[in-house]
Amino acid sequence: MTSLAHQLKLLALPQTDPSLIYRKQVASLLFEVKEAAVLDRETFFAIGCTGLYELMGIDSSFKAFEETLFSSTSKSLERSVQTKAVNQQLDESISLFLTHLSPYFMLKPAKKCLEWLIHRFQVHLYNEESLIGCVLPYYETKAFVRVIQLLRISNPTHKWHWLHAIQKSGVPLARSTLIMHCYMDIGFLEFIC
Repeated sequence: MTSLAHQLKLLALPQTDPSLIYRKQVASLLFEVKEAAVLDRETFFAIGCTGLYELMGIDSSFKAFEETLFSSTSKSLERSVQTKAVNQQLDESISLFLTHLSPYFMLKPAKKCLEWLIHRFQVHLYNEESLIGCVLPYYETKAFVRVIQLLRISNPTHKWHWLHAIQKSGVPLARSTLIMHCYMDIGFLEFIC
């Protein structure tokens, strides 16, 4: 790859990701790529809302997100054409939700909510750090691997490229690998703390 091609790849915006342009490639946590490609926005919204209502039965504080991330107006929000202020507010709301969701990540309703956030707000492209923070406590599970497989981290200069090996193999992250990365990257250790 030439130097210019490498620089252009680094500057690529999330909204140019093929999974957003072609319906053949739809990022999904719950479905295979081909299954997700035939589902419409209403179906993903219904899945997400069902998950949210189930979580509200466990923890009523999830109700705060019913009027923001899971409202009917969120179905028409296209974040790639929003102002910087709107996107910043959306990022804050998503970050808060993912932090709140983390203790429940292994429950099916949490995965349903994430499915909506992945489909509608492309959290796997725009909010990588918050998403990884949400699922990192479950690094030894297949569910963690499934989330990591949604990320675009193949570039060797990417901050999370060190997770690319588990992305390819599908094998959960070893504790020794996590500890070694904490030792080698003080920024990552600060992220965990």
